[in-house]
Amino acid sequence: MTDIIITQPHPLDAIWSQATEAVEDAQSAIDALPNPYTDEEIDPLVMTHLKAVGVVLALPARNLSDCLYKMDKAGLLDGARLVDFDHDVVVQETFAVLNAAVARGTKLKALNPEFLEGVTL
Repeated sequence: MTDIIITQPHPLDAIWSQATEAVEDAQSAIDALPNPYTDEEIDPLVMTHLKAVGVVLALPARNLSDCLYKMDKAGLLDGARLVDFDHDVVVQETFAVLNAAVARGTKLKALNPEFLEGVTL
């Protein structure tokens, strides 16, 4: 038996692309500032970056990759945590995505045990 997996675009793909591009553009603008720079030069760029990160954090995660990106932007991976943000929301969302993946894998394994041969769920 041959299994075929057909991938379909997620409805939020375009929004996620725009949001992550805005974050990267804002970070690039900050990185492009020549040293030394003044507070008047960097403050608006940092605010633009924070707003773009806020949009990303507000989006629902489509998969674990999105969760890790959100954790990174929230500062959970490097210890530089954003202030005035509930970090537990991102962690809980990550657990929910992982639990959904395990549930789907278990269901798939029950339907076709050979498909995930050697995988323990």
